[in-house]
Amino acid sequence: MGDTQNEALVVNVVEDDDSASTADSGIGNAIPRNPSDAWQLLKAVASREADHLQAIASGKSQDYSSTQLPPSGTISEPRGSINGIHAGISSYRLVREGYLTPDLIQILVRRYAEHYHPYLPLVPRKYFDPAQLDLFAVNDKHLLTAVLTIASKDQIDQPNVHICCSRYMHDLISGIAAGHDCEVEAVEALLLLAEWEPQGLRNRIEAVGRGEEDRSAWMHVGIALRTGYFLGLDRTAFRQESAEEAKIDGRKRLAWANCYVSDRLISVRIGKAFWSRGPGPMTGLSSQDFPSLQPFSPGDEDYAKIMQATLDLTQLYSNVHDVLYSGMRTSGQMMLMGDYVKYVDDFRMAIARWNTTWGSLECSPHIKITLQMSYEYLCLYTNAFVFQAAISQAIANKPKSDAHPLRDHLRSVFSNVGAMPDARFIWASVAAAKAYLTLLSTHIDPSRCLRYMPLRYYLYSIYSAVFLYKARSFGVMTDMEERQVRQLVGQAMEVLRRASVSAQDPGSRYARLLELLWLKTPKGSSHVQHHMQSPAASDTQLSSTGSVRVDAQGYMQYSPANDFSWLDLEAVGEYVSGDQMPGSGISLLAPMVGYDAPPSFMPQAQGMQWQQQNSGMNWPIDGSGNLFF
Repeated sequence: MGDTQNEALVVNVVEDDDSASTADSGIGNAIPRNPSDAWQLLKAVASREADHLQAIASGKSQDYSSTQLPPSGTISEPRGSINGIHAGISSYRLVREGYLTPDLIQILVRRYAEHYHPYLPLVPRKYFDPAQLDLFAVNDKHLLTAVLTIASKDQIDQPNVHICCSRYMHDLISGIAAGHDCEVEAVEALLLLAEWEPQGLRNRIEAVGRGEEDRSAWMHVGIALRTGYFLGLDRTAFRQESAEEAKIDGRKRLAWANCYVSDRLISVRIGKAFWSRGPGPMTGLSSQDFPSLQPFSPGDEDYAKIMQATLDLTQLYSNVHDVLYSGMRTSGQMMLMGDYVKYVDDFRMAIARWNTTWGSLECSPHIKITLQMSYEYLCLYTNAFVFQAAISQAIANKPKSDAHPLRDHLRSVFSNVGAMPDARFIWASVAAAKAYLTLLSTHIDPSRCLRYMPLRYYLYSIYSAVFLYKARSFGVMTDMEERQVRQLVGQAMEVLRRASVSAQDPGSRYARLLELLWLKTPKGSSHVQHHMQSPAASDTQLSSTGSVRVDAQGYMQYSPANDFSWLDLEAVGEYVSGDQMPGSGISLLAPMVGYDAPPSFMPQAQGMQWQQQNSGMNWPIDGSGNLFF
């Protein structure tokens, strides 16, 4: 009987998705090609042997005490146990040092599962079972901490919870970047952070959004990709011949596929080259290659199909970015030569086919709206390139003998869009931007859905509104259309504010950015005049006619001289509010020394110190390279 139990135990340990994820089957079945492969192979062998001995020891102990097998899923001890005895959640740092209680952690995990998990289902579903909290804490501390950090970011009644989680997460990220030992769960944690970018991870928050979240996401995705490459996750991009290998690699394949998606989408947002140049998940993978996302019972969400739709759309994003936005020189030549038309037409057809295939996908409304919004933004991103090309051509074709200012020349050219060769693309770009803002304003509940959506859906709306602002400045819109757009932008600002729980939230901060950009300026306001004049005065590339002014109706009037890109939120922030806001930042990541908690959140040891190094880390990333329009 004991031998039978031991065999069953070993089988169950191998089948457990978390245990399987720590063994690199791709390396184990191949000859090591470098020292790193050899090290990973030895590590995997040692891990499997430890699990094997642990399962046998556990089986023998149970054989003496009972003749019944324990329920499946409760028989394997987590890594780090000693002689079958482990501390579980009590060994987790935030619990061990008195910052959180197990009950509070369980509440936050449940909150994450309900509100955030559906948008990026990376966390293994077994961890949402309260009985698995010990396993979660010991095996996947990076992932658990990311879950807690994200789930606590909106808990304004207990702000210290988010601060503590953020500091521990910051320490863990620093460890990953420093080369500390980690597994696939660390990659998953970084990807989750890149999607939501909790405010507690930044040492300074500006009153007006300037694209700081894009910068942070760019770095988190980059570290995730580096870590994934080191762990060999890229080898799961190809379908395995063995069904057992495919099952073992399921979690790794899902993590690597999301690395690819995150890399492409953040690169599109900030106009940078892709981090990942190795094999991506576009090697014929389908929803069947993600078994952990398959519905377990009728009525469950089919996340596997949603993932396939996302991968297909991401491939289109990747192609558009690679071909049209590949670099200033190549793209500039394409704009002036006019040979971009065939590419844009092909992309538009491919995007339309995607919409035909996946537009009728049956899923929860709050998930389907994210696919629709991603589709509309891709339409904007594709057609906006032609708008920039038309601007470049108009500037290049301006006769040297023409004494009119560049501003007047451009407005004259775009005042009759219908007569331009690229009229259909220009109109399509404006229509896509308006369609995105319409979806945001009329189809999403701000407090029940938008508040929990990944940050990119917030930022897509800001990009769309900035694009419409620049399109208006070129005279593309009629007076009636401009009034409609102003109303639409105002509705979007209201939705963003309602989705926020505090002034520090991205919704409030970026609504303020749009307010400064779009709304009517107060009469005689010296403060607004300062913000209006400072960017123009500091921009050495502007001509004497490229200044900021107020039109007859009292609205800020932008001079169409390519002062800032619609994709460069940092430049937009400088334009509307200047660069002299030293006192507007809100410090959330000061060193946690001698932490004084309120009575409801009292650490076990008084006067403890949070051991954190270099908390004021500043990422020197320039988000304005290779951007247009």
